[in-house]
Amino acid sequence: MSKNLSSMELRDLLERRGIVFPKETKKRDANKIQEIGYYKLKSFAYPFSHYDANHNLLYENLTFKNLLLRYYQDKNLRIFIFHALEDIEVYLNNVIADALGKYGPFGYLEFKNWCDRSISKFKTEKNQFEFKKNLKKKMKRSNLPDLDNLDNKDEDGFPSVWLMTDCLTFGDSVHLFYAMSPSNKRKVAGKFDCTKDELESWLKCLNFVRNQCVHNENLLDLKLTTKPKIPDLYRDNYALKNQKIVNDRIASIVFIIKFLISQVNGKYKFGNIADSLYKIIGNDDNKAAALGFKNSNAIECLKRRIPC
Repeated sequence: MSKNLSSMELRDLLERRGIVFPKETKKRDANKIQEIGYYKLKSFAYPFSHYDANHNLLYENLTFKNLLLRYYQDKNLRIFIFHALEDIEVYLNNVIADALGKYGPFGYLEFKNWCDRSISKFKTEKNQFEFKKNLKKKMKRSNLPDLDNLDNKDEDGFPSVWLMTDCLTFGDSVHLFYAMSPSNKRKVAGKFDCTKDELESWLKCLNFVRNQCVHNENLLDLKLTTKPKIPDLYRDNYALKNQKIVNDRIASIVFIIKFLISQVNGKYKFGNIADSLYKIIGNDDNKAAALGFKNSNAIECLKRRIPC
């Protein structure tokens, strides 16, 4: 837009472009656009958009009610996915601490003890320096009372490996895992009942999705640039396009989380994530396929402990 429009003018603009509004709730709908934001709603309408011959943006088969449904269910989905990722993060940190703990309580501070030896010595030392510098900053921001106990620190004030992991962000933990030697990676991956290559692939995507959740970005229409490996347990529930598995949509992330959280907590209730997706998809297999699911039944499979 090249000029400032009122909330009612924004409502009328969306209507002219093809979004169907009820006539009797003009003021309420205009207020809702102002509350959420025009461009935020526009991002959720994108899958229903196209340009005509004159390069005018138009929408098809989209009501304002369904647009709001997509927005609010995406919001719920972000909350529930973030909750599941937190459980995976805590478990990952404990597994990393266990793997690095074999080098002693402070052995993790010497990257050469446990890192991938294919990484150059210079880069390893640089990574070690940056890690220590950032760890000191994170310690200052941490509220962990045990960090004040001198018995939990070395002579330079760094915490034991078991306290260190509690100071990390999910991204920090993922970077530590990537820096590990193949044998250490296999040990960590074994705790998730997957290969190190699978876990490498999955953690990179999950870190990206976690950041999407934190910054309130659209998950429903997510399209991954780097396609993660497919958990064999859920392979048959992925959508197919030209006889190839679609593994760059939100369905892929959901199946990965489902697989990992099952290793962390076998009783974890996945129903909230499934319900958020089902409210958007319903029984429409085309909508399911747009999100990377084979069909609407694949959503119901998420609620079951044993894969369909």
